[in-house]
Order: sequence, then structure tokens, then C-alpha cells
Amino acid sequence: MFKFPKLLGNRSPNRKMNKSNATSIRLLQWNILADGLGEDGFLATEFSPIFESADTNSKGYAANDFMKLVREAKLADTASGMTTKFSKLKGEEKKLKKMKASAEGYEELKESVAKLKEETEKSELVKLKKQFQNSPQLEKVDSEILHWSKRYDRLKRIALEADPDVITFQEIDHVKQFLEDRDFSAKYTCMVDNKTYKPPTYTGEKGGSKHDDLSPDKYFQHILNSRAAFAPKSYSNAYLFRSKRDGKASDIDDDGCAIFWKKEILKPVELGFLRVPSDTEKSEAVLALTLQHLKTDMTFNVITTHLPSGDEPKKELERLAVLNNPSARWTARRICFDDTSWKEVPYENNADFVGITSY
Repeated sequence: MFKFPKLLGNRSPNRKMNKSNATSIRLLQWNILADGLGEDGFLATEFSPIFESADTNSKGYAANDFMKLVREAKLADTASGMTTKFSKLKGEEKKLKKMKASAEGYEELKESVAKLKEETEKSELVKLKKQFQNSPQLEKVDSEILHWSKRYDRLKRIALEADPDVITFQEIDHVKQFLEDRDFSAKYTCMVDNKTYKPPTYTGEKGGSKHDDLSPDKYFQHILNSRAAFAPKSYSNAYLFRSKRDGKASDIDDDGCAIFWKKEILKPVELGFLRVPSDTEKSEAVLALTLQHLKTDMTFNVITTHLPSGDEPKKELERLAVLNNPSARWTARRICFDDTSWKEVPYENNADFVGITSY
């Protein structure tokens, strides 16, 4: 919870606030785990003991003992260099996916990928996964904890019961569902005008296409035109995995960061995006929203993003680079409401951003 005086910035109106008219705003921050990423090998030990299979003679493990097996397998893979091989395999698979079969070096790369796949089958983690692939308890984790329909109902119930004024989500890939939910949308929105939100469309071409809604050249224009306080990750794994799983469902979307607000007490007056530098076709952005409190007319800024995850040293360097990296090319655009309509307005004095800390 925060009070307006702590959040008033240089984009806020010159209005003083004293203790007698100070208003508190309650904010809920939630990384919800994208639906598209929910079946990506996440483990939980809520249902224990954990048995290898449904066989009556199957061996069972207490929660702590099972997680000890997982930790030991990870350490063994690191010590043997298997973790490095997995990283190399991931990189080469990406390269192969973008290459045409007729391109020079394609067959060599294809052979390298096949060899790495064969080698990584010897991973201790892979062996452990095969050992527990028929575990009823781990299958229950997927059906009772990770399955999106169950998670969505819990997410919605908790959010509505908490009754915050502002909600910041990370890894949300169901913006459309939240906006079309009768109970949730009666109270909250992430749309700055009356447009209907539509997920992006992709051609499916290798390496992306200039005709994709979120291609590098069209990314800014698409997210600004959507009029949603939502910063998607283009060409995301969440989109890819859901497309494979759900086919051509109309609500398949990229995951990203979103800001929802309580419609009865707040209204948006500015929406901005700071694009994170990238040397690939993928794009993502920091999301900044200025909201006005209807009762007091005071404004405040809300900013959210999703820093790179992972506990490796290189991931920490990536996180620091997102916070501040003067050598990278940062771009930012915004739209503002001028009492009649939303229009794009350049940042003051062509602001030269160098990362989140400067935004």
C-alpha cells in the first residue's frame, strides 16, 4: 500500500497534498506463471509421498527426499558438463529452426543437434524424469495445480477477495480472458479506451516475418494501437507452446506484463513503453502507466517489468543491464489523453533513456 505524495513525479500535476486529503492506494503484484509455460517441467511436492508409478510395489519418497534427488541430479549434470551441453543444444536448435534446408551448413548443424540430443539423454535429470514419468502424484500436480482452468479460478478469486486498487501481473498470457470475465471486468480493466483487445497474429515463418503483428518494426505501433496496458514478449515460448497444445484457439497470446486498475476510482491518463534492447527478432518492454484518482484528481505512476530469471552469474548481469546499460539502444514511446482522445506524444526533450532506472 502506498500514499500519493510518495509517488508524485515530474509528470504529475502541480497540486499539493496535505495529510488531511492523503489517499492510500492498494497494489497487488503477481507473477502468475504463464499458461503456456505451466507444463514446462515445474515440480511441486504437495502430494506426497511421491511414488515412481501406480504399481503397488513402486517406491515412494517423502517430499524432502524427492527434492534431494532433484538437487543431486542438477549438481551431477553441472559437474559432468551436461548443463553446458543443454545450453549448447538449445542455441543450436534455435539456429537450425531459422535456417533453410538448402542453406550452407544446414546438414552439419542438423547432425550436431542430433548428436547433442543423444548425449543429453544421459543427463541425470533426464534419467530422473523417466524414473518418475508415471508418478500419480506428479501427474496430479499438472491436473490439480498447474492446469490453467484451476489456476485461473484461484487467481480470480484471490484477486477479487484482496480487492486491490491496482494489479500488476507478470507472465500473463490470458489478457483477453481477464477482460472478458464478467466478474473480473466489472471491477478491473487494462484498456485505456473502449477498444476490444485482440491477441497478435503471426505468419508462422521461420525466424519471424515483417507481416507479423509483433515483428521488430511493428512492435511499438501494435502495442500502442492495442490501447492495452500490456507489454507482451513477442515470439514468446508461451505462445509457441500453447499453439502446439491448443491449435488455433482464438485467445492464444504472448506472455508479458500488464497493469489492471479499479475502474470506479481510477482512470488512465498516460501509457508508455520502454523497449528492452535486443539483437534478435524478439521484443519486450517495460510498461509505465499514469493513473488519475477520480476523487482527488491526483496522479501517480505505476511501472512494471519482468527481469530475466535464473540464478547463474550471467543472468544477474542480464538483470543489471536491463536496469542500466548506457551502451545499448533504448527506445520509448507513449500515448497521452488530452481530454478528448488518446494521442502519441514524444517524451520531453527527446529523453535519452539508458535503462529502467532512467525511465
